[in-house]
Amino acid sequence: MEIIGVSEGVLKYLRVHIITRVIAPLQKLNEQELSSSLGISRAPLREAFRILAHENLVVSIPRKGCCVTGLSMKDCLEIFQARCMMEAFAIDLVESHGIRELPEVEKALENTAHLENPKDNDAYAKYDYLRSIADVHIKFVETAGNQRLIQLYNSIFSSLARYQSLYTYIPGLMDQSRKEHELFLRLIKKGNYSKAKEILISHINKFTPLIEDKVRALENASTNRLCAA
Repeated sequence: MEIIGVSEGVLKYLRVHIITRVIAPLQKLNEQELSSSLGISRAPLREAFRILAHENLVVSIPRKGCCVTGLSMKDCLEIFQARCMMEAFAIDLVESHGIRELPEVEKALENTAHLENPKDNDAYAKYDYLRSIADVHIKFVETAGNQRLIQLYNSIFSSLARYQSLYTYIPGLMDQSRKEHELFLRLIKKGNYSKAKEILISHINKFTPLIEDKVRALENASTNRLCAA
């Protein structure tokens, strides 16, 4: 979405800190406090809230103001189901176009080879880490060439990243994911689209069970947040 009338820095600040949970799920966003701490007027802050609402990161509640959206297993499952549907359809489109070479996806995968786990207190490094990993999938969907599909896929990135941030530190998981991505690319190159789809769906579906306990803990902890009161 094009950013009009709002500082990109303010928008990114809020997006990054919501995704990395520095600003917690269901936390109320106080306009006066934020505008003062960020050194901006309320107008660009409200515009940032509007854009973040389209990304499902914040919600406006009548008589309570704006707050961060919550995390839940229901929401997590729905996001991953939507992601799975879109990426599987992207494979169908790639097959219909006879595409076997995916140089942009290969490049994005190469860029993840030397990623280091970001420091726990560096929200921006965490965000960049998540974006680099997601870029492998984003570039694949872009290869399919359907602009509506690309827009829809990009629209779920922020919500998806909030859950992905919960499993980035699981030992060995990123190495395993990289091997699965490499296998996926080899299968596409061979024209074995059905097996590639099978690998992709398995790759996506394995993550939600890994983070269920963390999501439920966050869901329970969020019930006492101010904007839910």
